[in-house]
Amino acid sequence: MREKRFNLASRLLHWAITFTFLYILLTVFLRMGWMNKGSVGTIIHDNLAEQNVVITNDAAATIGKKVRRPMWETHIIAGYIMVGLFVLRIILTWVQGMGFANPLKKGISQYDKFKSWVYIVFYLLLGAALFTGMMKELGPRSIGHIMEDIHVQSLYFAIPFIVLHTFGVLIADAGKERGIISKIISGDRPIE
Repeated sequence: MREKRFNLASRLLHWAITFTFLYILLTVFLRMGWMNKGSVGTIIHDNLAEQNVVITNDAAATIGKKVRRPMWETHIIAGYIMVGLFVLRIILTWVQGMGFANPLKKGISQYDKFKSWVYIVFYLLLGAALFTGMMKELGPRSIGHIMEDIHVQSLYFAIPFIVLHTFGVLIADAGKERGIISKIISGDRPIE
């Protein structure tokens, strides 16, 4: 029997979400660290000072924001792509059914309940992050600041989810779901 969660559409969607999500996180980490307006501003300030050009730290930080703006615009574009992928995931789940057990169903193992709740919380928080990101970009300016605050907070689930998901898949592949890693890459071969 061929499992629906390993069909071509599910696998392509899984990897598209994965790589888009990782790219979004990369842009967040760049903005917080190496491409931070203060860091870039300091580089600009110090290099101009070496050439006897003096600007204020605030002016250098403003230039730093403009330098990183094209990178941040790709974050926004990736966010729109993720919204599309999220909608496709909802449609695919509606058509094919959930790829995990209903955690409220009686008789399922604690492992399956935990796994199911991890996915449900992931998709709820991802939905919140996408909604607040869209509202920050497209909503009224009066709520932009609160949407940005919620957007930033809603993304704190990302690292714990990636760690849980990665270790969970490795444990499952070594245990009762042997071959799950190869199935998500190349699909499930029908049992003869």
